[in-house]
This record gives sequence, C-alpha cells and structure tokens, in this order.
Amino acid sequence: MDLNKIQNLKNQAISAILEAESDQELEELRIAYLGRKGEITQLLKKIPSLSSSERKEIGRTANDAKRAIEQTLKDAKKAQTTKKVDVDKEWLDVTAPGLKPNVGHLHPLSQILYETVDVFKQIGYQVAEGPEIEDDRHNFEILNFLKDHPARDTQMTLYLETKGTKVLPGEILLRTHTSAMQGRVMEKTKPPMRVIVPGKCYRYEQVDASHGFEFWQVEGFAVDKKITLTDLFGTIEYVLKKLMGEKAKIKFACTYFPFVEPGVDTYLECTLCQGKGCPFCKGLGWSEVLPAGMIHPNVLKACQIDPQKYTGFAFAIGLSRIVSLRYNIHDLRLLFTPDLRILNQF
Repeated sequence: MDLNKIQNLKNQAISAILEAESDQELEELRIAYLGRKGEITQLLKKIPSLSSSERKEIGRTANDAKRAIEQTLKDAKKAQTTKKVDVDKEWLDVTAPGLKPNVGHLHPLSQILYETVDVFKQIGYQVAEGPEIEDDRHNFEILNFLKDHPARDTQMTLYLETKGTKVLPGEILLRTHTSAMQGRVMEKTKPPMRVIVPGKCYRYEQVDASHGFEFWQVEGFAVDKKITLTDLFGTIEYVLKKLMGEKAKIKFACTYFPFVEPGVDTYLECTLCQGKGCPFCKGLGWSEVLPAGMIHPNVLKACQIDPQKYTGFAFAIGLSRIVSLRYNIHDLRLLFTPDLRILNQF
C-alpha cells in the first residue's frame, strides 16, 4: 500500500468537503470516505494483511487521514449551520409595512426666518450677511453714534479683549444690531437698493420673558429717490400682516435712534394676553417688535450718498418676539432650550 495514495486521498476528501455547499453534500462525502464501504474505511481494513514493517507506518498515516477528514467534516457542518442562521436573519418580507424613520424639522426660529426672507424677496429685497464680530466704525460711528454719544450706553455692548494687539480697546465688539451692515452695503453699492440682513446680535441685557443677551434680528433698509415715511409704514404693515395674519393689530409711536430721523417704534397687540397685559408685554397689551425710521442724512453722508438726492428708511425686526407672539410662547427663553417636548411641537 502506497503512503502517497493515502495522502492524496486525504487531500482530495478535505478539498471536496471545503467546497460542499449543503448538509446533504457533506453527508454524501462522509459516506464516500468514512462510511462502511468508504475509501478510508477500506484502507483501514487492509492494514492487518500488511507485513509488520509496513503495518505501523501505514496504519498511523491512515488513522491520521481519518481524523483529519472527520475534523474537517465537523467544522464544515458547523459553518453550514452558522451560514443558515445568518441567511434567516437577513431574510426580508417585502410585503411587511416599513418602519417610519424619525425625520428632523426646522427650529421655529428658522421657520419664521425663512418665511420672512421669502416675504421680502417677493417685494424686491436682496439678502446680505455680515460678521457677528464687528468694528466700532460700522456698528456705531457710521450710524451717527459719536464716541461720546449717550445712545451708546443704551446698547449694552459686549467688547472683545484686544490686549497684545495693535487694535485699540473698544474697537472690536460683538455687534449689537444687524444695522451695522447698513454702512458695509451702502459703502459698496449705489442707490437704488433694497436689502435685508438676518443675523444674531448680542447685548449685555437683563434676561427676561421678552429679552435675551443673544437674539435674532432682520435688519432692512431701502435707499432711493423720493422715499417717504409712508413707504416705510406701508412696508412694515405689509410684512407684519404676511407673518402674523391680516387681523394683526399694529400701531406706531415716535421714538429716538441716532441713525434715523424721525424714529418709529412698531407695536403688535400682544397675542398672549389679547391686549389685556401680561409679563411678556410688560402689562401694556402691546409688544414692541420693529423699531424703524427714516435714515438719518448723516448716515447717508458717511457712506458717500447725497442726502439731497436720496432718502431711505430702515427697520429691524425682532425675530424672537415675532416667533413668540405667533406661536403663543410666553417666554422667549424657551426657544433656546434643547427640550424636545417643546421643539417637537413645531
């Protein structure tokens, strides 16, 4: 009996077992090699008839071949079982109803912001964006705030540290209003122009139900020939009724801002208390949402625009207050909470 024949038979059997794709094929291979009439079994039966010198070496080789084939069969059957389980797990019933994925949605501030931008685009306004870290010149000086102007005190400005730089203290700050973009746009654009500037602003405010140290504004301004105060009133009324509905009650009052003359405050009847008075509207029944006015001639001059030839108006929508009044949110601080019980309502 040839030792090479036994080795070749073992290799042939192991190769066939590894290529088998089903339990049935494995069983057929077991019978073919290890069954009662299997090839390995037949070899083992012939060993007693060999000479004593051949019996020891051939017997050891044949038994090693048998054990190797048995182990390979065992491993192959285990692999087939694992493969069958994995296939069952991946099985898909295409007729079963699917699971609806959780889809996010826009924050209420973003919803109203995009809606506001769309309203202004419909009447010919362009959108501009500017830096939240601003310089004193654009935030104050161009807007008719002189260095010693008392109106600077009302802005509650947050200044940035400039120690170790060439910048003088008080020259770099977090913008207190998006009105800072008026100068940046008018310096580079010739009239006529109609522009809105949405963005975040920062002030050292006492935080309460209707005030925050970080808030959103939508600044808007228009410059052209023969623009009048009635154009401003018409624009404000049109935009607010688009956002709050045709039944929204609006009133105007005189006020003062250095960069407009005359200055106007726009009030909406408080939707939280229906005009009766509440903490949000400070008991007045009306909430101030949109300061505005005719652009001061000094602002136009600072931007190299002739105030004898052009006039303009400017306004700033307090977006957080609009959202609170529209959705009956009694405290605008809720808009900045991560609590999903609140945010999922929008």
